[in-house]
Amino acid sequence: MNDPAPLAPTGTAARALARAREEADAVLAGLVPTADVHGSIHEARKAIRRLRALLQLVDQRLDVGIADRILQRTGDSLSALRDAHATIGTAERFARRDHERWQPVVVTLAQRRDALLATALVQDPGFERRRSWVRRALARIEAAPWHRLKAADLRRALERGRRRADKARKRARRDADADALHRWRRRVRKLRMQVEAVATIKPALVASLGGERHADQAERLHALSDRLGRRQDLDVLRTLLEGMPGLDDRDTLLDQVREAEDRLGRSLGG
Repeated sequence: MNDPAPLAPTGTAARALARAREEADAVLAGLVPTADVHGSIHEARKAIRRLRALLQLVDQRLDVGIADRILQRTGDSLSALRDAHATIGTAERFARRDHERWQPVVVTLAQRRDALLATALVQDPGFERRRSWVRRALARIEAAPWHRLKAADLRRALERGRRRADKARKRARRDADADALHRWRRRVRKLRMQVEAVATIKPALVASLGGERHADQAERLHALSDRLGRRQDLDVLRTLLEGMPGLDDRDTLLDQVREAEDRLGRSLGG
């Protein structure tokens, strides 16, 4: 006897599923290498984070944890490539003020980035293996019982996300090491993406939480996430400088990075 066909989602659930499909399509599109391959990787990783943020909003009702873990694995497999590219941008900002000292660093970082990309494409030509992971995750997402999802599930998940972000903020300000700041950044970024997702699925729900327009909430969270991201980029750059062989003026360069970290830390209340 065949199992009955799953009920078609409607209303909030249908819009949430449509959003998930859009984000999965964006991941697949970003995993097609282009002339701007680093830009494509960046877009793919952003779409993965948006999709995972949405899945974590609905997981307690739909049990999509396996799909989330597949997407996490995919995003993690791209993180070294993205970080290598982002670090060049961070070094280039220092080079605008101190070109002679920083330009050799920029060149070395670009060589490192290109070598990492070449290795990745040899191991996974055209990122086809990663695309297959995303298609497998999407199949699990589409098979979930979306008709069970209610607006109240989204409300509870948003409230839980706010509590987690606030807890991470308090911990980071009490003990502002790299791990605590990174955790705060991840939770703020996830909450911002969840606010943006719910704003397209059930706009009134976001506004009802705290009385703030969803656009204002998203903008505020985005600004905080960006500052935390810059703090992490500086930490990565400092680590690379410390291990870069044959680097002239290492101490001077590290001092510049530490000064930038201190300024950003003060802006974050640390």
